[in-house]
Amino acid sequence: MTNNRKSKQDKVTLNGRYNPLVLRKKSLQIVAVLFRYTLLICLGFVILIPILHTLKDAVTDQSALGLKNSVWVPPAISAQSFVTAGHILKFNKGILFSLGNTAVLALLQTLCASLAAYSFARLRFKGSNLLFGLVIFTIIVPSQSIMLAQYISFRNFDFLGIIKLITGQPINLVGSTVAIYILAATGMGVKGGLYIYILRQSYRQLPVSIEEAAYVDGAGFLKTFFQIVIPGVSASLTTVGVLSFVWNYSDVYFISLLSPTDLHLPLRLVRIQNNMRWAILDVEKLIPSRYIVQAESPVVQTAVASACAILVILPLLILYLFVQKRFVQGVERSGLGGD
Repeated sequence: MTNNRKSKQDKVTLNGRYNPLVLRKKSLQIVAVLFRYTLLICLGFVILIPILHTLKDAVTDQSALGLKNSVWVPPAISAQSFVTAGHILKFNKGILFSLGNTAVLALLQTLCASLAAYSFARLRFKGSNLLFGLVIFTIIVPSQSIMLAQYISFRNFDFLGIIKLITGQPINLVGSTVAIYILAATGMGVKGGLYIYILRQSYRQLPVSIEEAAYVDGAGFLKTFFQIVIPGVSASLTTVGVLSFVWNYSDVYFISLLSPTDLHLPLRLVRIQNNMRWAILDVEKLIPSRYIVQAESPVVQTAVASACAILVILPLLILYLFVQKRFVQGVERSGLGGD
């Protein structure tokens, strides 16, 4: 015990003096830790500043808006802006539609990506690398570049000529949610290629021997996949599910192109941002008298727009509070290995 303590001291001291090499190493470690935390705090502050400003404007009483003696803390708190924003967004109906529609899209995308990724990770056939290259290509190519082709395809939708053979003409799916469901189920939805890539890398980290043992025990492909493989990549599946939910919820491109509706909260927010004055005037009769707003005031319009933004992102914040632990685990494990 005494010898171990003496040898430890000898590393720190040299001939009765502090060892310069040890001091230098410890100093560098302290500097690295300080730099890391300083960088994280600065980045966090940069990210949080817009949210804090938005929240402050949204909760400030409209009579106190624009006061220069208040920067971070509102001098008076009121729900005026949130009441107005709720009527403008049709929040009660919009939140139900947005969450339900997004949940279906996220489920379809996760199921499609998991099956496709497992096939790319385990099956070997001619052209598999080429097909996976096309998946990567969908990540690189901007969605806007194929916008016209997608619109025409769903404007005159026909599956292998079967629909035209039965009805005599293609059907028009533009304006219905079926169009975006088809894109999600076929891997061409929002960021579909990225989900396949993430899950493929996760599947490749699983030992093949586990699946071979399941086959020897008599398990079929589907039983092995759902009972052996899926539990092994549950963290990555959570990551893909959360990313799919967040991006589909905040997406306005596919919704506005194929299924435009005022019930989708992010799309409605985009449409009213530049017309906040008229949006307030449209719902003025629906607002209780104690929440009367000044539609002509620019600062009031900004406060109502901020309240609209808070209401739109609120479901995502609540979702992250429940899944953040599994989400971080999935991010750490996804795409880190491979053959």
